[in-house]
Amino acid sequence: MSRIALWAVAGAVLGFLLLPLVIIVPTSFSASAYMEFPPRGFSLQWYRNYFTSRAWIEPTLLSIRVAVVTMILSTVVGTLAAFGLVRGRFRGRRVLEFFLLSPMIVPVIVFAIGCYFLFARVKLIDTPAALYLSHSIVATPLVVIIVGSALRTFDRTVEQAARSLGAGYARALWHVTIPLLRPAILSAAAFAFLTSFDEVVLSVFLGGPAATTLPKRMWDNVRHEIDPTITAVASILIAASIVVLATGEVLRRAAERSRTPAS
Repeated sequence: MSRIALWAVAGAVLGFLLLPLVIIVPTSFSASAYMEFPPRGFSLQWYRNYFTSRAWIEPTLLSIRVAVVTMILSTVVGTLAAFGLVRGRFRGRRVLEFFLLSPMIVPVIVFAIGCYFLFARVKLIDTPAALYLSHSIVATPLVVIIVGSALRTFDRTVEQAARSLGAGYARALWHVTIPLLRPAILSAAAFAFLTSFDEVVLSVFLGGPAATTLPKRMWDNVRHEIDPTITAVASILIAASIVVLATGEVLRRAAERSRTPAS
């Protein structure tokens, strides 16, 4: 009975989380000139409006570029930090770990205000560079947690065996340890990409006419006008998130299968 109740509660929570999708996706195919649910007719007009409008496409391309740069920066920095925190034995390690994870603890609006005053001093406001740096800081803790968890359960005897056969530390790390950690690194990279691509608060504070991301464009659209094109954009974002997560999962499983014979 308790198992049935657990499944019922889980189903109710999942249904509550998916309810907005049930409304947004059908509305994006509405033939009306305004948003309505349920739609009286179906049309691709709002998708056509999105793909033919520079006001939507340019922020989308900027968001993709920022997300890719953020993914690369945060994955590299977060992976190196995870190695230092898990394998390092130095004073202040816990303090450093708290510092690296603090962007997840500090409210994002507080962090955005701090970034605004800092970047304003160096004249980076309304530039992609401000978005690269701020998004990377927010995404790095996710990489540290995911890669760090994998490192804590990593069997170091494989790496030690490689070193006993003559490989140096760097060679063993690159050819043995990193390939075995590839599933965790790929998952961390996927989450870093989505974290940047969906970030709106930092984009509102640090972006501007020359650095408007897709989430900021959507925010401005909701504030200043009710354009049904936003429903098509939201549906595309939902599909893109599913594709990124599914691709990361496929690559993760492929990496796990490729390392099975060696283990």
